Amino acid sequence: MSIDRRNLVRGGLAVGMTALPLARAVAADDRVYTNRIMLAENRVWIAAMIEGKGPYFFAIDTGSEMSLIRDGLAKQLRLESRHGQPSRGLGGGVVDYSWYVAREVNLASGIRFPEMVFAGIRNDALGNDLAGVFGAGFLTSYDSDLDFVKGEWRAYPHGRPNFDGLTRLPSRWDHEWTVPKMLVQVSVDGYQDWFHVDTGAPGSLMLFGNVARRSGLWDDSRPYAPTEAQGVGENRVPSRIVRARKLKFGPYVLENQLVRIAAPGTDSFASAGLLGLEALGYFNLSTRVSDGSLWAAPNGLPQRPTGYPLAGLWLDDEKGRATVRDVGAGSPAAAAGVRKGDVLMGGDFKAMIAAIGGPTGKPVSLKVERGGAQLELNYTLAPWL
Repeated sequence: MSIDRRNLVRGGLAVGMTALPLARAVAADDRVYTNRIMLAENRVWIAAMIEGKGPYFFAIDTGSEMSLIRDGLAKQLRLESRHGQPSRGLGGGVVDYSWYVAREVNLASGIRFPEMVFAGIRNDALGNDLAGVFGAGFLTSYDSDLDFVKGEWRAYPHGRPNFDGLTRLPSRWDHEWTVPKMLVQVSVDGYQDWFHVDTGAPGSLMLFGNVARRSGLWDDSRPYAPTEAQGVGENRVPSRIVRARKLKFGPYVLENQLVRIAAPGTDSFASAGLLGLEALGYFNLSTRVSDGSLWAAPNGLPQRPTGYPLAGLWLDDEKGRATVRDVGAGSPAAAAGVRKGDVLMGGDFKAMIAAIGGPTGKPVSLKVERGGAQLELNYTLAPWL
């Protein structure tokens, strides 16, 4: 079934204001509450009304303990503002969020969230079309489904009557947060650990710095593409992308997935990392709150193309000059002889970023300065992981 953003606002969203709060609806009936969702652009989309205005698009992000809203939209809607508190995240970054309270948030199904609290987020943090994020409580407050085939999020206030056709994954709730998050046991190329289930993470799997070396995946001799992970605030974490042979959780195996690894020793959470939407999107997911379990069934959706920077270079901006911070093992740039510390010549930092990258087959010619000497190095962009 094809779902676009127009479909997300159908089904009575504009009249959802008449719905009872969920707590009262539970006492009144045992029906299933169904909302349209859309899996697109590495996000799970859902539409909502805020204090009778909208609809606005939100992402369902099970890796976030908080629901988020753009600061600009919160001020435009004149939401009540409250003093926030600092939040610490990946890489040790800290953000002092503003807090906003919406008197009511309504979904098309009739669910109404009274006095919903949002953490404010800068206007450019989520892309142009998203108003904010609904956090982990969307799936851990009551039994819920994410059905990517039908394009539905379903909530069962009285509990899901059965889990026929679904397989229980090795999973549990992480109660170290204000709102419980989901953890699932994952094996990647033989290394097994507990990972947070994160529909807000775009890749298949990310390993934090606390397990990078222990996993065996952070290995200078193993082909990798250098990159960075975005931490909380302005903090960025040096990372690598590698190709994993097998990614396994429960009975399910995904092969040849791209995996991100944060640099060893970089600050992280207590879990081993994040199981992201690229892997999760191959399954319909269900939660059972009574025992903190996650259930799944393959949904048959086609494999989505993934990619990585084909040059294999990571550059630092040093006073407008592009300096090579890392060269990926096995990459075209490494084969051409580019080294860490080389300074790229012939343009400013932005121009050099454009020069080193591009599609498969693009020829690249670089002039580099190394130890006072100038060299010309050439390569052709091509996949190597």
